[in-house]
Amino acid sequence: MPARRRHRRPRPGPPPPRFVLDATDLLAPPPGRPDPDWGLPRVLWNGKDQPPFDWPAALADLHRHLLLPDLARDTGHHVEVTALGTRVVATHLDGRPLQRGEPTSVLRAHHVLAGHRRTLDPAHVLAYARLHADLAPHLPGMDLTLVLAAAHAGLGAAEIVAAHRDGTLTLEKVELLAALLPGWA
Repeated sequence: MPARRRHRRPRPGPPPPRFVLDATDLLAPPPGRPDPDWGLPRVLWNGKDQPPFDWPAALADLHRHLLLPDLARDTGHHVEVTALGTRVVATHLDGRPLQRGEPTSVLRAHHVLAGHRRTLDPAHVLAYARLHADLAPHLPGMDLTLVLAAAHAGLGAAEIVAAHRDGTLTLEKVELLAALLPGWA
């Protein structure tokens, strides 16, 4: 009697790469040497050419408008950030300057920031970064999650701003646009 063959299901591939926006990264010490790839994580940019956008400014606005409002709501603490070279760093905690050389100040900030993170789709982040220069003046008051999805769906900065102003920038409409224009997303 011949041996019975087992049919194996193919193993699932690795999970898709994700971009993690972590609040404790705002306390990382400055690098000893320049960041490779202009400070962009490899999950976003693996090219040898300089990216066609200002990554530190885009990352600072991701923190300001996506991560830090949730942190303020959850903890009652207000954190201010700035782009410094290729990094984004916390500069103030509850209105007071953050003293990097003072251990108690850094420990307090780490306690406040620990555990606050958002996991984002790298394609959404990259699409947003490409539009950031035109979107930056309009970001206050916008739902950045919708802005990321709309940028990935193929909307331009002017279209996103107009849709937000008119009140028509909704998740349902962005998902519909992404479904209708699959080549864009």
